[in-house]
Amino acid sequence: MVYEEDRAQQMRDDLEAAIGDYMVAVAGRLLDEDLPVSSISSYGAYDDSGQDAFGADVEGSVEFTRSFRRKVFGEGRDAGLLWCGVSGWCFFSIPEGAGRTLMESARWMGGGLTPDPGRVAAFLSEIQLDSAFSGSDERPFYRAPHTDPKGLLQRLAVFDADRGSAESWDYDGRLAALRADACHKRAVSALTAEKQEIVEVALRSGELQAVMRILEYVEGAAPRDDAREMARKLCSDLRLRAGSGRKGLDEHREALTYAEEQR
Repeated sequence: MVYEEDRAQQMRDDLEAAIGDYMVAVAGRLLDEDLPVSSISSYGAYDDSGQDAFGADVEGSVEFTRSFRRKVFGEGRDAGLLWCGVSGWCFFSIPEGAGRTLMESARWMGGGLTPDPGRVAAFLSEIQLDSAFSGSDERPFYRAPHTDPKGLLQRLAVFDADRGSAESWDYDGRLAALRADACHKRAVSALTAEKQEIVEVALRSGELQAVMRILEYVEGAAPRDDAREMARKLCSDLRLRAGSGRKGLDEHREALTYAEEQR
């Protein structure tokens, strides 16, 4: 009995790891397309009867920043992408206080249980254009809940990460590194864009200090050296330019110089 439970727990752990790999792959593709992924989740308990009410078992999700959700889908909504181990991907958008469940609000992507990350990204692009009619409200079913966990694990194997290091099991850490890379690329692109205008922005001294404090936090917390260095140089430029007028643009440009070296 103990042996059987050990085997079941190992399967739960293996599924959670494999689903995590899939979520990282999808999140990475979305970040490549300049979408602000904030977090991912992975749940591998294929034998959890608590999911029976939803006709589901294992699942994963990709979440986005609140500002993105508010801008694209409206204020007061919980919205994101859910992968269901029975029905594949769906987009959900639940207005605050609506009293609706995630499954009731879901727009299903279709296209199989484990579609390529590029297809998931294309689905989200369609959702952004028309969230009410993209996808389908008819839920597909590709496998029965709680059955054939080994088969599901084989389906997910194509997204496996190299398990040779402890970092490969840290989904949050891997996502943080992907987010840092994407942010750095966008920052370099913005700093080195051609034909930039000089923008006059009125800031209170406290607001400028707040921006610099946030950059100082990024310098200490970012998982990549290049992102930390970019934050440090931007913070330095802003501090030195304060009160110097337009002449400070050419005198204090460490971040721009660094970005040009990164291209």
